[in-house]
Amino acid sequence: MELLVVFFSSFVVGFSGAMMPGPLLAVGIAETPRHGWRTGPIISTGHAVAEIVVVVALSLGFAAIAESALVTAIIGVVGGTALVMMGGAMIYDIAKRRLDYTGSEATGKSGHRLAVKGITATLSNPYWFIWWATTGLAFIAKSSKFGVMGPVVFYFGHILSDFVWYSAVSILLWQGKSLLVGRRLNILISCCALFLVYLGITFIIGGLSI
Repeated sequence: MELLVVFFSSFVVGFSGAMMPGPLLAVGIAETPRHGWRTGPIISTGHAVAEIVVVVALSLGFAAIAESALVTAIIGVVGGTALVMMGGAMIYDIAKRRLDYTGSEATGKSGHRLAVKGITATLSNPYWFIWWATTGLAFIAKSSKFGVMGPVVFYFGHILSDFVWYSAVSILLWQGKSLLVGRRLNILISCCALFLVYLGITFIIGGLSI
């Protein structure tokens, strides 16, 4: 019964975090017109890979490293640069009319690329590390009293919220794809790209000011 409380608590907290605008949401919105409803589940899979690594690391006691000011600064600069490059590439593709939203890419190839983008968007966000070094660490500490199963249940409850939210966003966008064509679609993608660039710049500035 107590493990069910851990599961639903991590789901609710994770869901509230997933709904906040960030790099992963921007990538999901930008890629859905090209890759369809499966965009959400695939980028969530990449996100899950990054999260299982950090859960294991924190469970093994690496919280001090995550809380280091130097580590936070490096993550901010490197991650911010990655976001600026990702957003810049999207803007460049739109300007050169290189984007193809017909969904004709090979499923395996595009799926791998989407998963990598999910990982990149996750690791490039310094606030993701801060969340895990604080709120996430507190949850892991509390769930650890149930042994190995505690962090495991916490992880699956947390990651399920990401799959539910990002999948729902992709499905809704894909259902309304007929409303997003031509100029309107390019404007949406451009806004997502500019948002990534903006986040990247703020992350870099934040990292340099630490």
